[in-house]
Amino acid sequence: MDGLTNDSGPSLNLVKTGLDNLFNQATMDIATVGKATATNPLVFVQMPAGSVAAVQSTIIGGGGYFGQSTDDVPPTKDAAKRAYATKQSQVINFFENLPISRTFMEDQQLAAVSKSVQQFAMAWKSSQDRNAFATYNNGFTTQTTADGVALFSNSHVNLNGDTVDNLETGALANDTLNTSVVSLRGQINQTGVIAGYEPKFLLCSSTLHQTAMATAKSVLRAGTGNNDLNYYSEMYPGMEVLYSPFITSTTAYFLGSFTHGVTRFEREGLSTTLVPWSVSPSDQYLYKMRAREVVDSIDFNGLVGSTGA
Repeated sequence: MDGLTNDSGPSLNLVKTGLDNLFNQATMDIATVGKATATNPLVFVQMPAGSVAAVQSTIIGGGGYFGQSTDDVPPTKDAAKRAYATKQSQVINFFENLPISRTFMEDQQLAAVSKSVQQFAMAWKSSQDRNAFATYNNGFTTQTTADGVALFSNSHVNLNGDTVDNLETGALANDTLNTSVVSLRGQINQTGVIAGYEPKFLLCSSTLHQTAMATAKSVLRAGTGNNDLNYYSEMYPGMEVLYSPFITSTTAYFLGSFTHGVTRFEREGLSTTLVPWSVSPSDQYLYKMRAREVVDSIDFNGLVGSTGA
């Protein structure tokens, strides 16, 4: 790579492009089937953040069940069913710098640079995922929704004034999973309507993933001596059973539908800048990595969480 020590012109761009390619390749290499990440559109609804430092989210009532009448005069609707709630989510800045010595690059120590970039790429994905999955980890305690209650709770109050329970207990098994599925199916939305939520993903820790796969994806019922068909693999063959090493509880699991309220707002995707060595007092290139995003639980609908205990 001729010209690695130049500080301007196409050679600097060439160095940056090479580092970016290494970085992108490293992030792709760590992708694994069954592993959930912050960019998974099932586990985290993906939304742009816009040009703001804090995202203001609004939950608007859907009007409740349709009115019924035998004439052309529509019935009067309860104003509460058209209410709304808001939640503000502060965008988080992610940043890291990789210094690279000018003489180190001049001496063509590219294997060591490649290894370092790979480690930084893995650290970025881990930082992103750790931040995102904290939403689920803290969902039984400090992570709240627009109603000010923990994400998974038996005392949510929707805009219609109804109490909604999306918290379950019990170790993951056939019967407890069924309880969670039934809870999700019967869950009412913000205006008191049974919305028809269906499980599209089952999320758990790395430790619990094998049990989750056996429970939800076995052809026959898991852990039994009979030959009954597995209800979940027959009924929900498309339900993804996902894990994350950043789910800290080894017993908790989560069910979610397509339209749930845990959302990742991306303000700025990861960007990189290569600062030339000539502006550094220590004669170092500086490979700067920056990103801005926030993950928050806006609404409790479409989700059921179990402590597994």
